[in-house]
Amino acid sequence: MKPVIGILSHIGTAKSPLGSSSLGNSYVVSIEKAGGIPIILPCYVNEANMDTYLNLCDGFLFSGGIDISPSYYNEEPHLKLGATDLTLDKGQLTFMKKILDHNIPVLGICRGHQVLTVASGGTLYQDLSEHEGTYIKHFQETENGDYSHKVYFEPESILYDMFGEWTYGNSYHHQATRTTGPDTKVIARSEDQIIEAIQIESKRFALGIQWHPEAMFSHGNESMRSIFEAFVNACRH
Repeated sequence: MKPVIGILSHIGTAKSPLGSSSLGNSYVVSIEKAGGIPIILPCYVNEANMDTYLNLCDGFLFSGGIDISPSYYNEEPHLKLGATDLTLDKGQLTFMKKILDHNIPVLGICRGHQVLTVASGGTLYQDLSEHEGTYIKHFQETENGDYSHKVYFEPESILYDMFGEWTYGNSYHHQATRTTGPDTKVIARSEDQIIEAIQIESKRFALGIQWHPEAMFSHGNESMRSIFEAFVNACRH
């Protein structure tokens, strides 16, 4: 039986008194191509409904989106901090912690990677200008299915097992993981030492990826298939 994967949407741009939830179809396509059944969840996760979602889904994917408020990792806002939403952050961070507590497989992509970072006790660079030595363009201006720069993997990690020493990834972010929590391992970096992936080894599957493998995979780049197949397979058990 195919596992059910709950994909958290992000804030939509449609004009509405109550706002809207939105999700790029590349997330849906990637889960379907990897053998899962995607269900789109609201971006604002109501805490009263979290246990129902936990029982409904076999795994969760946290998608990309806006910045996380630095108040959630005890910092003042940087001059280059982008748009934030405290309600969005509170709901998603609370939900991520519940998922980890229940040891349910989770994949975080871009903002989702950053939600996993903060929920597990880490902090973020609010803007890459805070990171000394950054020289790679981390917000590409090409098609989102195109690759941008190399990503290098740590041995004895889930991504090293998939790709070997390195692969090409795309790049659409101005924030990044600064520090990780006590149970979290950095498993990938760019050449200029920006953290590109993290893994919580004590969990069945808890992987955060800073680039957008779903965009590459849904546009036909088969090199990213292994990420989604590993996640979906973890959700089967």
